[in-house]
Amino acid sequence: MNLQDPPSVSKAATTLNELKKIIPLWVLGTEEPGRQLGLINMLDSRSSASKELADISGKVARLLWTQNPLDMQAAAACFNHEGRSGQGTGLLKTLLSSPQHEIPQEDLDNLLLSADSKLIIRHLFPFLRGPHSLSWLAGSWDTLLRMGSPELPLSILETIEWDEGLTQLRQRLYAEYRFLYGTPEEALKEVENLDGEVWSLWKDYMRAELLLRSDAKEEGIKALHGLWTENMWNINWGLKLHALKHPIDIRGALDTSDDVVILLYSWNNGALMEKTLKNVAASNIGGARVLALNNGSNDTTAEVVANAAERFQEGRYRGIQLPINVGAPPARNWLLSEPEARKAKWAVFLDDDVELPQNWLEHLLATAEHHGNPGAVGCRITSTSEPRSLQSADYHLFPPDRTVSQIEGLEERVMVFDSCRNAFDYGQFTYTRPAVHLSGCCHMLNMEAVHRCGGFDVRFNPTQFDDLERDLRAYAAGYTHVYAGQLGIGHIQHSSLAKASSAKSMAQVFGNKIKLESKYSEKVLNSVFTRDLESLWADAEKKWSELAG
Repeated sequence: MNLQDPPSVSKAATTLNELKKIIPLWVLGTEEPGRQLGLINMLDSRSSASKELADISGKVARLLWTQNPLDMQAAAACFNHEGRSGQGTGLLKTLLSSPQHEIPQEDLDNLLLSADSKLIIRHLFPFLRGPHSLSWLAGSWDTLLRMGSPELPLSILETIEWDEGLTQLRQRLYAEYRFLYGTPEEALKEVENLDGEVWSLWKDYMRAELLLRSDAKEEGIKALHGLWTENMWNINWGLKLHALKHPIDIRGALDTSDDVVILLYSWNNGALMEKTLKNVAASNIGGARVLALNNGSNDTTAEVVANAAERFQEGRYRGIQLPINVGAPPARNWLLSEPEARKAKWAVFLDDDVELPQNWLEHLLATAEHHGNPGAVGCRITSTSEPRSLQSADYHLFPPDRTVSQIEGLEERVMVFDSCRNAFDYGQFTYTRPAVHLSGCCHMLNMEAVHRCGGFDVRFNPTQFDDLERDLRAYAAGYTHVYAGQLGIGHIQHSSLAKASSAKSMAQVFGNKIKLESKYSEKVLNSVFTRDLESLWADAEKKWSELAG
C-alpha cells in the first residue's frame, strides 16, 4: 500500500485482503440467504483472533435477518450475535419467543399455487387470526408477494392481530409490499419511516435503491456510497456502486452492429415467438441481421417465422423452416452454420419468449468493447410479471473437490453457484464483472470462440446444460466471459430445469448431468475455478480501490 493512499483505500484493501485470505469464496457474492448463513458460520469459526471479522459476521447476520424478517433461523443468527445490547433486540426476542407451529407446508403451497383468491381467503385467513399466525405468515408471505395480486398480501397484513411488540415487523413487511407493488415514491416514504436502529442495513440499502429508481439518482448513489463505506465486505453493494459511478458508455455501440447476427429458434411457441420478433424489430439493432428458425412446429410458428420479414429492413431478416424438431443444440448449431452467422463477429441467441428494452443490443456491444471482446457476454434475466424476480445473474463454479452430490450414485464436480436463486429484483445484481457462465436466454457469443471451440454439443439433446457446457468448454480454452448486469431482459417462461417436474423430464435432466460430469476432469474444472476466482478478486480489488480513492 502506498503511504500516500487515503485511509479509505487502506481500509478497503485491508477488508478484502483479510476476507480473501480466510474465505477465498467470499468474492462470489453476499446476497443469497443460504450463502449468508455459510459465511456467518465460516467467520464465526475464525473470528476469535480478529475483531473486524467478528464485526463483519454480526453485520452479515443482521443483513440476513433484515432481508428475511420472518425466518426464525435468520432471527436466531442475528440475536446470537447481538445479544442484549444489539439493535432490534426487543423485536428479535419477541419473535423468537412467539409460539412456533409446524404447518403443513406442502398443502399450503398447493393452496397458494392455485392462485384462487377466494379459496386462499377461505382456508388460510382463519389461521392468520389464530395463535400461530406468525408461522402461517412465514410459510405464505413470499409466495403471496409473487402472485401478482396486490390485494392478498395487503389483506393478510390487515387480518393479523399484531401484538404491540410486533408492530415494527408489520411496518417492515408493509414497506416491502410497497416496494414491490407501489411507486418508488410511495415505497420510499414507508422505508424512511422504518426504525433505523431495528432495520438498519435493509432500510439503508432499500432507501438508496428507491432513490435510484426515482428522480434522485445522485442522492441514491451518495446514499449507497455511504452504506458501502461502512460495509466494504458486501460484494454486491460494492460492485453495484462501481457500476453506477463508472457506467459503460453505450453511445456509438451500434456502429459495429453490421457484424452482429441475432438468432432465435422455436418449437410450438408461435404466439410468444411472434411477440419476441416484434420486440426485436422495435428495438435498436442497427444493421444487425436476424435469423429465426421454426424447429418443426405444428402450431402457428411456421407462419410467424415466415411473416416476420415485413417487420425488418429488406435483407436484414430470414426465416428458416425445419420439417421436424431436431432439439435445441442442433437448432442452435444450424443457425450458427448459416452464412450470416459464419461471417459475423457476434452471434446473439435469444429465447423465443423474452421482452427486450430498447437499447439491449447497445448494452451488450458496449460491454464487449469495454472488456476487450470476450468470448461471451450475457445479462441479468428477470421475470416479466410484476413484481419482478430474478431468474439468473452471473454463474461461477464451486471448487470440484469440495462439492456435495445432489444426485444419488453420481459423483458431481460441476457444481454451479447460482447467486440470485429467484430473489426479488431489488437491484442487487446490477453490476458488470467476469463470469464462467451466462444465461442462454440472451447469450452473445464471440464467433471466434465458436469457430475455435465448436458450437453446442448435440449429446445434450433435446435440451438442458448445453449452453453451460459450451461456456465451460470455451472458458477452459482460455476465453473470458462477462456478465452485464446493468442490462435486464424479461423472460416469460422459467428455465427448463424449473419446469422439469415429471419423471421423464427429470430423467432427461439427470441424464444430461451425467453427460456433463463425464466431459470434464477434475483438473480442468479446478483450472476453470481457479482462473475465475482470481479474475473475480482482481476485479473486486480494482473496483474497491477506485471507489475508496
